[in-house]
Amino acid sequence: MWVLLMIIFSQPYHVATVDILGTYTEKTVCVSEQRRAMSIGTINKTAFGCIKIEGVKRMKDVSHETRG
Repeated sequence: MWVLLMIIFSQPYHVATVDILGTYTEKTVCVSEQRRAMSIGTINKTAFGCIKIEGVKRMKDVSHETRG
């Protein structure tokens, strides 16, 4: 499973918020959604990334598609 995260920093080395934007079964779909999120426009202190989570087939209360 691949998880798309949005990380908002409040200072250079301090994380203010981490949000899960979506979960995906394929890396290519996650990366595509990451690019789409980055193209929308964000503040400077925001980072997006796809992280592989191994050993989890499906998380409870989390869909396998983007929210919204």
